[in-house]
Amino acid sequence: MLIRFKLVMVLMAILFAGSCSKDDQDFPTTTAELQVKVNDTLLIASRETAPVEGGREVSVEPKHGKVFIDAFTIKYLADTGYTGEDYLEITNKGSIGDGNYFITSVEQYAIKVSE
Repeated sequence: MLIRFKLVMVLMAILFAGSCSKDDQDFPTTTAELQVKVNDTLLIASRETAPVEGGREVSVEPKHGKVFIDAFTIKYLADTGYTGEDYLEITNKGSIGDGNYFITSVEQYAIKVSE
C-alpha cells in the first residue's frame, strides 16, 4: 500500500511539473516608438546588472541600421545618412538554472530616424 501511494505521488509530481513548463506563447510583448537624429546613436535600453542566467538577442534585425547589444545596454545606429523608419525586435530569455532557455518577453521597437 505504501509503495502504491509513493508511486501515485511521484506520477502526480511528474504531471504537475510538466504542466508548469514554460510555453513559448506565455510571454509579454512590449512595443515602443522611438526617435533618433540622423547619424546619432540611440540608447534603447539599459540596466545596472546583468541577468544571472539567460540573456537577450536580436530576433528581428533592423533593415537600415545596426543593433549593439550586451548584458547592460541595447543601442541602435542607423546607416550613415539614412532617414526614415526602421524596426527591430529583442527577445529576452531566462532559465530555471538547468541550461534550458525559454522566452520571457519580446520587445518591439519602431524607430524613426529624422534630420
